[in-house]
Amino acid sequence: MMDYTSVSKVNAAGRVRLAALAGVALGAVLCAGGAQAQSGEAINLDTIQVQGERAGGPVNGYVARRSDTATKTDTPLIETPQSVTVVTSQQMQDQGAQSVGQALRYTASVLAETRLSAGRYDSAFIRGFGGSGGNAGFINFLDGLKYQRGVNFLVPAYEPWGLERVEVLRGPASVVFGQVKPGGIVNMVSKRPKEEAHGEIQLQTGSFQRAQMAFDFGGPVDPDKTWLYRVVGLGRAADTQVDFTREERIFIAPSVTYRPSGATSFTLMASFQRDPETGFYGFIPAVGTVLPSRAGRIRSDFFPGEPSYEGYSRNQANLGYAFEHRFNDVFSFRQNVRVSDLESRMKTVAVAGINAVDQRTLTRRVTASNEKARTAGIDNTLQADFRTGPLTHKLLFGVDAYWMNGTAFTGAGGTVQTLDFTNPIYGRRPFAVPAIPGTKQTISQYGIYLQDQIKLDRLSLLVGGRFDRAETRTRALTTGVLTKQDDTARTGRVALMYNFDNGFAPYASYSTSFEPLTGTAFGGAPFKPTEGEQYEIGFKYDLPGANAFIQAAAYDLTQTNVATADQLNPGFQTQTGEVRARGIEVEARATLFDSLDLIAAYAYTDAEVTKSNGVDLGKRPAVVPRHMASLWAHYTFQSGTFAGLGLGAGVRYVGKGAGNPANTFFTPDYTLVDAAISYDFGKANPALKAWKIQVNAQNLFDKEYISGCYADVQCSFGLRRTVLATLSYRW
Repeated sequence: MMDYTSVSKVNAAGRVRLAALAGVALGAVLCAGGAQAQSGEAINLDTIQVQGERAGGPVNGYVARRSDTATKTDTPLIETPQSVTVVTSQQMQDQGAQSVGQALRYTASVLAETRLSAGRYDSAFIRGFGGSGGNAGFINFLDGLKYQRGVNFLVPAYEPWGLERVEVLRGPASVVFGQVKPGGIVNMVSKRPKEEAHGEIQLQTGSFQRAQMAFDFGGPVDPDKTWLYRVVGLGRAADTQVDFTREERIFIAPSVTYRPSGATSFTLMASFQRDPETGFYGFIPAVGTVLPSRAGRIRSDFFPGEPSYEGYSRNQANLGYAFEHRFNDVFSFRQNVRVSDLESRMKTVAVAGINAVDQRTLTRRVTASNEKARTAGIDNTLQADFRTGPLTHKLLFGVDAYWMNGTAFTGAGGTVQTLDFTNPIYGRRPFAVPAIPGTKQTISQYGIYLQDQIKLDRLSLLVGGRFDRAETRTRALTTGVLTKQDDTARTGRVALMYNFDNGFAPYASYSTSFEPLTGTAFGGAPFKPTEGEQYEIGFKYDLPGANAFIQAAAYDLTQTNVATADQLNPGFQTQTGEVRARGIEVEARATLFDSLDLIAAYAYTDAEVTKSNGVDLGKRPAVVPRHMASLWAHYTFQSGTFAGLGLGAGVRYVGKGAGNPANTFFTPDYTLVDAAISYDFGKANPALKAWKIQVNAQNLFDKEYISGCYADVQCSFGLRRTVLATLSYRW
């Protein structure tokens, strides 16, 4: 049985439109000609699967079986020769995840909460690569399409209530996604219309005066289920653990699906998200947190900015569609498109240093930024399923394109009074806001890729290659100076896998990635893209007769062309740097007896800067821990006195991390405990079967800890104990 799911593409202006038209024209030619596989025998395919799991669709429990993130084809995870984790909607609800970063807490080799705010944007380290946001590693794939950012501080985020699943693809993924970090990607999969009528309303309250309401309803419009719809929405307002800060959000995402036949599907998706306040996203010094201070310890609720000035607001609107059509038993075409309109306003007073004598007086600086951006993306894929003798092929040809046009007025510096963290007095005198010069930037990326999944009985070979071209045009509005940067890259992937009868599937893979690097070297030559290269071996095990899935991997991952100081030309950089990460990871997921859901994960990451002209040579990259482990269990009583009662508990361990590039100090390791309890009233009284109450406690024992330090004055507290109570009504 073959599953068909759409693969992302986005429509923009100029040459982006050409990519879209090329994809449509290619599909039309094949349809008109009744094309057959010229290289071999056609495969007889069943109709589109509408029952059971499909890639990107809902999952009953924690154990997903299929995904299209790794290959852009609907492929069973047991036949995917690369490390993939699927965080299901059920897991997110059971654990009370309030952000995509929180949803990734129990995922191997992923560290996603190194900054305090859950509302600003989500970022993640994967296999030692990534960062705190911005260009460093923000989570930027939605429905298989890159969720693009603006010029500076305009970074989108997506509400997890609107997601069906969150998928992590570990390792280089440029063959099907283009510009990516070498450690991997996080692909957010949005909720789409379903065939059955459904509805849910939630009311939530809890720590920091939280007030939230959410809804999700939809189903068929007509008896034949030709038209389906869904509307997902949320409103939230809450304080945070940091003084003078709040988080507020309004989110709505309608979608409609039209299926005129079993071979054609068109889903129109829209979303709007308004974030008037996004919480505290600043830093505090290492002295007074990780390192001792003569003045004592900085409180976890300490606010180092200016209450009357601080703020970050953001609007983001998306409109797109997913189209798929199966021409015959061989060829199918998919096109995904999304256009986005983004804007943000930011004002902040941030810590610039701490007095070395009294170790309590903070020097500060001002940053202000107003940004707007319009982005677009399109991804066209043509899939051919056929045989050549004993070989079965799933051949994928793709053309994608992305475009961003953004304007930013950003300034940093200014003059602002110092602040004593032992006795903070705000607004003592006016401070000078820096000038905010304007920048206009246009980024275009065009890619073409080819991939073949070849099977000989139980032996599978995955091979793919890609060519990309990226163009960046940056104009300083105050001076009119235009900077151009053009990059090209070729990336590839090859993997071999064998599926034994007992559910055991070992594999080996080699893959590469690239990512453009802005800036120029001495003499004005633009930087080349950084490149990633990975060797990976591993196995997957689908336990026979059980709803359980285990995967493990060992990898050697290297990033080259990293910018480092130019010793011959002070003030400039050269691309002789290199970062290497070697590690192992194990992850297991299971649903046992239809009552017990389990997740266990462990990751060992040996990351090192292997080439550099700076103080980081031979050192560990900042923040990245060597060890991470987690365990989560959730049990629901199905019968007896406690029928309807659900109990969940989890423990998360994160090892110590380097506090700065020179590794002169380290953040301590920490262990956190989470818990959940729920009750389905319908088990005791059928008249109340639609009602459920749930209480989640994150960091149950209220441990105070530092979640990460990037430099001497760039540390962040982790989230203190947070308790949330949710009342839901489902129909």
